Amino acid sequence: MKQPVIYFKNYMLRDIEVSDAKDMFEYGSDMDVVKFLSWGPYVDESEAVASIKKFFLSRPDRGLPVGYAIIDLEKNKMIGTIDIHTKVSDGVYEIGYALNKHYWGKGIMTEALRKLLEVSFWYHSFDKIVIGHAVDNVASEQVIKKNGFIFEKTDYERAYNRFTGQTDPSKWYYLTKENFKWVKSKLKEHMMYYLMNLKDGLH
Repeated sequence: MKQPVIYFKNYMLRDIEVSDAKDMFEYGSDMDVVKFLSWGPYVDESEAVASIKKFFLSRPDRGLPVGYAIIDLEKNKMIGTIDIHTKVSDGVYEIGYALNKHYWGKGIMTEALRKLLEVSFWYHSFDKIVIGHAVDNVASEQVIKKNGFIFEKTDYERAYNRFTGQTDPSKWYYLTKENFKWVKSKLKEHMMYYLMNLKDGLH
């Protein structure tokens, strides 16, 4: 399943490749990055290669997109992934993401998620996207909320923590195509209001 290449600010979303393994290993071996994820930490680059081949490049066989690598265009560096990794039911898909911690707090993942939602709803014509995060992962919660996702439930059984041996609660959200259209219109209104006020302030 093909996906378009997407550009925003100084970044690009393109299909992940085996050549991204070196950069993926950099953040995939970082406990700060993977502590809330179902994979990692990697101990050598070969694990990143295997992960890309097994979990990303095999997805078209299951009717899923390969998954996007997030590229820093100035450094020509792969800094994370964002992808549609699971078909939950007909027209309903789940998204996940990871980002090199040196790029946290810059709004990159918020914008990358928004771009993937555009691709999901308007390119793939999916009906609904679901997404979740560990309750303690406040940063991920903010990324999700900024994109207009609607809270659905707290799941106390699904998210097994490999590091503690316990099941951590996770929060789950959803967004439909119609919900997303409304969110986009509100963002446009907000931007127009901001630009009008900025223009007034220059006089």
